[in-house]
Amino acid sequence: MSDIFEEVDESFRQDKIETAWKRYRLFVYGGAALLIGAVAANEFIIHPHFAKLRAERALAFETAAAQLAEGDYAEAQSGFSDIVDGDSSLSPLAANYLAQTLYEGSGDADGAIRVLQAAGKADGTPFERVALLKAAYAKADTASLAELETSLDGLKDDPSALGALARELIAAKAYAEGDAARARTEFNRLKFDAAAPPGLVRRAELALAAIPVPPEAAPAGTAEEAAPAEANETTEETGQ
Repeated sequence: MSDIFEEVDESFRQDKIETAWKRYRLFVYGGAALLIGAVAANEFIIHPHFAKLRAERALAFETAAAQLAEGDYAEAQSGFSDIVDGDSSLSPLAANYLAQTLYEGSGDADGAIRVLQAAGKADGTPFERVALLKAAYAKADTASLAELETSLDGLKDDPSALGALARELIAAKAYAEGDAARARTEFNRLKFDAAAPPGLVRRAELALAAIPVPPEAAPAGTAEEAAPAEANETTEETGQ
């Protein structure tokens, strides 16, 4: 008896499958055709189209770079601007070169900073992070320490060479504003920063040698030891 029930269930399933197939086969055929068409379009139309665009952008970048090297700043600026406005993966790199073109070609430091700030992202691509750091360096003379730290927020704590360079800029700015204690603290950390390039470590060592130790940071007893020494020198000079 169980065999009969199984045969009935099997026949019922087959009937349902056949009915469903008759009802939805056009949709299945249509979906398969769309899938095949999409693959074909991507392979023969879309992919070649974007490949062509990438090749054109690369050629435009090379042309603008050559114009910059030759001192043809107007044409270079136009070429780099088009790439930046195109908002492609090449745009952050082009922004760095556009800033250089503006600065070298017409001395437009403010324009260069604007371009770099617009392209700069602490959590972006390497070229976006470089743009952020360059913008901070470009405005370091006029910006305050607080402004620099705000603009470098996210990058100054990054455990990378770019992060170490950001921290060096903050240390230098702290010293320029008269905060020798903060400057020494930052340079001392850079001296032992594993991410810092060798040249940066050397600069940190030179800075620590040049920046005087604040009185409050001097070892205890230094002042007391200095007073008797000065008194002895005075006595020897006067012969008393």
